[in-house]
Amino acid sequence: MKNLTSEKIPGYTLLDSGYGKKLEIIAGVTIERPSPQAIWAPLLGESEWSKATSVCIRKSDGGGTWKHRSDNEPQNLVIKWNTPEARELHFKLKFTSFGHCGVFFEQAAVWNSLVTETTRLQAQLGRPLKFLNLFGYTGCASLAVLSTGAEVFHVDSSKGVLSWGKENVDLSKLDSKKIKFVQEDVKAFVKHSLRKGFKYDGILADPPSWGHGANKEVWEFDQMIFELVNDCFNVLTRENSFFFLSSHTHGVQADALANLMNGHRSKKTIEIGELGIRHSHDERILPAGIYSFAKNIC
Repeated sequence: MKNLTSEKIPGYTLLDSGYGKKLEIIAGVTIERPSPQAIWAPLLGESEWSKATSVCIRKSDGGGTWKHRSDNEPQNLVIKWNTPEARELHFKLKFTSFGHCGVFFEQAAVWNSLVTETTRLQAQLGRPLKFLNLFGYTGCASLAVLSTGAEVFHVDSSKGVLSWGKENVDLSKLDSKKIKFVQEDVKAFVKHSLRKGFKYDGILADPPSWGHGANKEVWEFDQMIFELVNDCFNVLTRENSFFFLSSHTHGVQADALANLMNGHRSKKTIEIGELGIRHSHDERILPAGIYSFAKNIC
């Protein structure tokens, strides 16, 4: 197993976690929000946790409500992230329900892996890659790959996060002509690609446990991931392509993803592991899911 651990992210600090919560500093704002994986006791005392000026309180329906000490949500927050090629990207932050802010910081190690693999493969093939980001959210991974010169297709069912992703492209001064934002159900988009014969050199799929498509289509990870993975392999080129799949669904383990990815008849190497983010002042890692990375697909 090869774990992908995010750490030392400019503008972000994971101060502490425990009792189902995490304490962070994001773009200068100290935040407390839910973290169900944090089943241990926090290391810092109440005096440190009380410094949080923005607190997310989880609702019984799974949503959340933010309470800000100043009674106003912090505005104009931006995080800067440097790619392995030293390209500076800018991600806009906003406080949303479910305790989100537009960036999943534990994904930084994933962005690094995608940039490295895309760069390597483009050098080998001698052309820009076509990259497909499914469940793309606000576009951090898409921008990371776009910065390498690849052509990116970014798919999400939410019009709001697609607009957010476009803002991030503009903030980062990247070529907006090389990225296509698509509001569509992920399953429907991949099926359409299959029918039309469209091919991609790399795919990222970071699906939720459940959700809805652009036209209220239902997504359930346990019931639908097999078909989606099989369809994704069938829209990949056979020129040494790659496919990164992650999961945050309770009970699904890394070997299950590896078995899923190995089920398709193609030559490939499979890397599996856990995703996590390291605390800034100690060696604890806050778990954030699992992944399987299929490379050298042919």
